[in-house]
Amino acid sequence: MYAVAIDHTLAGHHLDLLTKMFELRRRVLDNCHHDASASGDVEFDVYDMLKPTYLLAMSEEDLVGCVRVLPTTGPTMLRDTFATRLGPNQIPSGPTILESSRFCIASKCASDFDRNGLSRVAYVLFAAMIETMWNLSAQSIVMMTDLRTEHGLNRAGWPMRRLASPQLCSGTVLVPGLLQGSSEALERMSRHANVR
Repeated sequence: MYAVAIDHTLAGHHLDLLTKMFELRRRVLDNCHHDASASGDVEFDVYDMLKPTYLLAMSEEDLVGCVRVLPTTGPTMLRDTFATRLGPNQIPSGPTILESSRFCIASKCASDFDRNGLSRVAYVLFAAMIETMWNLSAQSIVMMTDLRTEHGLNRAGWPMRRLASPQLCSGTVLVPGLLQGSSEALERMSRHANVR
């Protein structure tokens, strides 16, 4: 298993893979009842037009997971879409902070949990997020996640600092948080994923 990063400069060379990613997002986000923007077989929203970097988890040639990464110097899902649910707390932003969103794992891999409650695909994507953070000269990532993933991250050694109280969203309890990048966290995520 490995991860692939595709930014806006490479998107035209990987249209087939990106189409599979948007299809995966449609299947996963429809099932989770998140704020999905579906059209036909794909899920695509306004933030996909802001030149994000996509991180794709691959098993052989099969797409098994994805996450979108955006700079926080412009519009972000956490600040702009979830703003009404977050109360008075400020969401950190700036040139050294990225946002991750649209974290999806294929259903065939989603139940393959370890003792921390996370799948191998999740660890591959988390390791890719840390590497991407460094490649983009950032130090931390803000995200909205569910309680199970928050607990799994904390137990796996990449603790998330909550930015606000948990919020109920379409039947799922979500919590906004901040993750700091570190070589120790990358080593832990890579070890859990069994990747270099």
